[in-house]
Parts: sequence; C-alpha cells; structure tokens
Amino acid sequence: MRLGLSEYESRAYVATVALGEGTVKEISVESGVPRSRAYDVMERLAERGFVQVSNSTPICYRANDPLIASQNLMEEIKHANDEIVKELNEINRKADKVENPVWTLMGQYSIHHKISELLNTAKDNIIFICFNNRNVIKYAKLLADRSKVIPVSVVLVQKAESFAGHLGKATIMRLVPKDPPGEWEGEMTDQGFVTGDSSYCIELLLLVDNESTLVLTKEEDAHRAIVITGTVMSLLSRETAKIILGLSEEVDASPNNTKKNFG
Repeated sequence: MRLGLSEYESRAYVATVALGEGTVKEISVESGVPRSRAYDVMERLAERGFVQVSNSTPICYRANDPLIASQNLMEEIKHANDEIVKELNEINRKADKVENPVWTLMGQYSIHHKISELLNTAKDNIIFICFNNRNVIKYAKLLADRSKVIPVSVVLVQKAESFAGHLGKATIMRLVPKDPPGEWEGEMTDQGFVTGDSSYCIELLLLVDNESTLVLTKEEDAHRAIVITGTVMSLLSRETAKIILGLSEEVDASPNNTKKNFG
C-alpha cells in the first residue's frame, strides 16, 4: 500500500493502523523504518492528516480512520493536479505558437480523439471517404449528428447500400468502379486501399471544410494518422477527394432501400 506516500511513510502508517497507537520506538520496530528516520516520517504523516499526535511523553501517534485519511490524500492530489493544469495552461497560452502544417498521430486514443475533434468542429462540410467499413460504423452516430447541421458526404467501397438510413442526412455514395484508376498504384481490399508496395493500407480519407485532411493508415499492426492543414499537400488531398467523388454514385437512401443492419 502506497497511497501516494513514500515507502517509509506507507510502512509507518500501516504499522500505526496495526498498533492502534504507538510511540516512535514501537512504530519503528513494527514497520522496520529506522529509528533515526521514524520521528520525521511520523511528523509528515501528522501534517498530512494520517495520524494524530498526543501531548504525552513519550509522544504517541494514533492512526486516523483510513477512509478519512485516503479522502484527504485524494483532495490533496486533486488540488495539486488542478494547480499543475492551471500553470501548464497559462504557459501554453503565453507560448509562441508555430503552426506546423503536418502532424502525425499514433495510438488509438490520439487518433480517435483527433477524428472526433475534426468532425465536431467542422463548420462548412465533411467528406468522409472510407475504405474500411469499421471506421464508418465507429463514427456513424457522430456523422449522423453533424449531417443535421452541415453537408456530409460519405463515400464507401463496400456495402454502401447497407448504411442508408443510418447516417442521418449524410449523402451516401458508392465508389465505382471498385478497382482504382490505372494511375493509382495499389488495390482495394476488405481492409482498405493497399498501396502498390504493400507498405500502407489506407483506411480513411477525411476532408473537413476543404482545409484540413486526415489520412488514416495501417502499417503492419499499428495505425497512423497524418493530419494536413493549409499546405500544397492539403490541396492535393482536396483534388484526390474530388477525383473519388467523381468516381462515385449516390446510393438510394429511400426507406425501401434501408436495411436494419450495416457493416
């Protein structure tokens, strides 16, 4: 048991709980904390609300209720954390911002957070080109919600019809033909668009407000997201999106074509 305490503090507190009440000598013996360190350790525990101190001679220490002690510690940790966050936010606010047009994200949490952020903050339009249906399933609710506010286009390679009625007011499109144009080196698979050298599997191309682009790829067993804003690369991404939209046809989203399940 550490509870955010040092090794000696933790051992001394456990010993005091076991004894109920004890002198520095007794606590030292019970805990194995050196006698020369025990007094300072117990004083720190008293300052943090873990033990009470008697006015007797020799001084005795009594453990406070463990639940109360742990609650005090949690409040102390929360206060310290709030102060750290406040200071870091202030430093971040004052820092000179250098706009880097290209960022790479690794890890599921970071990638999911960024995709959600781009979708949530879009102001004009969203183009969601999905080569792997798992991604559109994952963000279906968010896409449906955003489609109530701004135009949303979702391009799918497989089973596009099965998403009719599940993405709100989004325009659902099917990429036709399934095979990529000759100038694109690679092939469509169930997992995504695999590049010609098989180094990358592109699962998603997300274009927001014609300004920000996110390309989600899978390399071996790890995912990587490249975020591009306001560069020539962003222009190329827009042109790529236009080409894909031009090769796509809108899916009939009428009730008669809506399926109960998708994926």
